[in-house]
Amino acid sequence: MVGSGDIAPLVGDWSATAVVLTNVANPTVRPDLIEIGATFDLNVQPSGQYTAILVVAVQSSTEIGQIRVSGSEFTLVPTFPPGQPGTSGTFSVTADRLILDGTTEFDFNLDGSPEAALAHFEFARK
Repeated sequence: MVGSGDIAPLVGDWSATAVVLTNVANPTVRPDLIEIGATFDLNVQPSGQYTAILVVAVQSSTEIGQIRVSGSEFTLVPTFPPGQPGTSGTFSVTADRLILDGTTEFDFNLDGSPEAALAHFEFARK
């Protein structure tokens, strides 16, 4: 677990202004979930615990876990729901903007099997 000083710039409530997921196998598939009506909220506590809530087409998905930070790199380690893939990558923070770029998995064709994805998240501080 990292000290709270490492994650201090990330602590707070954030609302996504862009969530672009690029399919690694087919990079022409790169939906922006916010553009198509989704909402994504992120809360980061001083302890490193995070809560992420994604709402797409009136279906809500909540993830809880720990964020670890080293320099400009981050790792999200989900603890709920169990078995979720982690996300790692780089971040940058200004006073009211947070940008996360990393790797994750996403079910692009909605067949129940997540595929490798590159994720680009842009957040505004609430």
